[in-house]
Amino acid sequence: MEREKSEIPAPLTLFAAALYLVTNYARCGCPLLCRMVMRQLACIQAHPDESVTQAMRDTCRKLQEEWGRIADERALALH
Repeated sequence: MEREKSEIPAPLTLFAAALYLVTNYARCGCPLLCRMVMRQLACIQAHPDESVTQAMRDTCRKLQEEWGRIADERALALH
């Protein structure tokens, strides 16, 4: 079932949450936070609101890929 547009957080709320998660990841390096950053970026990228520009979507996609590499590197370092 698709969520109603009104049920989805505003793009700026998602962006603020992503910044909060990135800041906390920088403090502790928690792998869970890294995955949460990736999820926030994916939500922004897929957001139905027209205020999310194509440039923002492209940036979120690229950052999500980069955070995926960070997560993979972190996982390797922990083993």
